[in-house]
Amino acid sequence: MSSQFQWQPQPIHNDVSSRAAVLQSSLTWYQTTFTGIWFGAFESDDNVQDHPVTMLTRFDPGGFFPLHGHAGGEEILVLQGNFADETGVYPPGSYMLNPEGFIHRPYSDEGCLTFVKLRQHGGTTRQRVKTNIYELSWQPGIIPQIEVKPLYEQEGFPEKVWVERWQPGTALSNVVESEVKEIFVIEGTWSDELGDYPTGSWLRYSPNSPYSPSSATGCLVYVKTYPLDSTRFIVGEDFRQPFETTESSS
Repeated sequence: MSSQFQWQPQPIHNDVSSRAAVLQSSLTWYQTTFTGIWFGAFESDDNVQDHPVTMLTRFDPGGFFPLHGHAGGEEILVLQGNFADETGVYPPGSYMLNPEGFIHRPYSDEGCLTFVKLRQHGGTTRQRVKTNIYELSWQPGIIPQIEVKPLYEQEGFPEKVWVERWQPGTALSNVVESEVKEIFVIEGTWSDELGDYPTGSWLRYSPNSPYSPSSATGCLVYVKTYPLDSTRFIVGEDFRQPFETTESSS
């Protein structure tokens, strides 16, 4: 899994109309220019973002980013260790949606692993979300063997984010999505007719393409949906990084 390659912007699974599946064990880890920070890219579009737009970010002990914001916002799900910034220390299960305009200095004293999505929540009126998936209450899903915990849905924006818990032996046949659907496996193993996807796997299903998901072991998954025709990377024209704001006011 480890690699000494330096990250360079590149296209990776950037056609959202096509199905994709990536196991964590197959990721190439790229060293970044930030102290103690590594990227493992699931999805990257070098036309819109210097960093991957969907990735695992690994902090070595003491790793940190300088003060920055995110054009188009960011999502963070803490998987291992404690992620921290000026707003607090976040253990595994912590989920954050930081909209455009939010700035911070992320770090991790002991090291951590996070699932991150960038530039996919554009718009300055996005609500900020800060919660922990393990502390929320389960709600009924589409069948009794599937339970859900909503994480994000906001009027005027197309994306929806939630987590699902599948009981062992749950199986569905010929599911057809009306929107793009992404899955990240938090615990257990997710399967479909093409294979098995253990903890740390990321998948994307395109609309109108049947698939048959199941979980023999049971699993906990992050789920995100959005229309195929939506503009994914919306950035306000007035977006500025903190150092740009400082320079312009000096």
